[in-house]
Amino acid sequence: MAVHAHPDDETISMGGTLAHYAAANSATRGEATDVIVVTGTRGELGEIVIPERDTPDEHERLGETRMGEIAAAMRALSVTRWENLGYRDSGMEGSEGNADPRSFHQHVTTDLDAATEPLVRLIRSTRPDVIATYDDFGGYGHPDHIAAAKVARRAWEVAGDPAWRPAAGAAWSPKKLYEVRIPDSQRDAVLALLESRGIESWWSEPKDVTPEELEKWRAWRAAMACPDEIITTRISIRDQLAAKRRAIQAHATQIKPDGPLLMLSEEDQIALGAREQYRLIAHRMSEEPTLPEEDLFAGLR
Repeated sequence: MAVHAHPDDETISMGGTLAHYAAANSATRGEATDVIVVTGTRGELGEIVIPERDTPDEHERLGETRMGEIAAAMRALSVTRWENLGYRDSGMEGSEGNADPRSFHQHVTTDLDAATEPLVRLIRSTRPDVIATYDDFGGYGHPDHIAAAKVARRAWEVAGDPAWRPAAGAAWSPKKLYEVRIPDSQRDAVLALLESRGIESWWSEPKDVTPEELEKWRAWRAAMACPDEIITTRISIRDQLAAKRRAIQAHATQIKPDGPLLMLSEEDQIALGAREQYRLIAHRMSEEPTLPEEDLFAGLR
């Protein structure tokens, strides 16, 4: 089970992993793996990156549009089940949407357990062995991403407690909890490759800013990645690169076709390692997992 905030996030951060486990019949692993993607919001307050579609009418129906985009992305990844918890997009920190009491961020801030219950209901009904979500910075600091991480961690704690909201279903305890991460070495390698081609990305230092603004930006960039040594699990996505690319392209209102995410070819991705990386942050295994891993289900099959 993958827990994210917005419709595009699961594709960008772990689309290859989803495709890896959703592959038909999972012949190379000996058994099929059910994959469930859970998003918290519909992303209705996000940007529209296609200039001709960046209109008030398009923003009015953006949530509906993005639900269509996630459906297309999931088809590209061969994922057949995805759920939405139904919260309103929160927008970025300091925005009007972030203060809206209907927003995901505000629900989590006001009553974490109430905001967690829908996910617990889903966990108890579907009984996943593995949950993967954001780190506590939410990948890049978005309030909804941080909210999703908090909800996933709280659900991990309480879903197996029969005394916690028994009306939400029979207790079930997942066995492993992961956060998807970008290690420093991967960030630096991607940045160096893009800049060698004159391509600016979200990791390229901003120009014409004050020293204070630059220091703040550098702290933000540092928080987006992590030391290599805390990575516990690396999933090869070499065979899923084409599917992941199609899924990213499906988020047409969110991802620029000439943006950094799509400027790297399959050959580039292979040269960079073609893998998605995780940190195992909690487990309920009878024995300590053998690390590093190449499978989120290591020790469970």
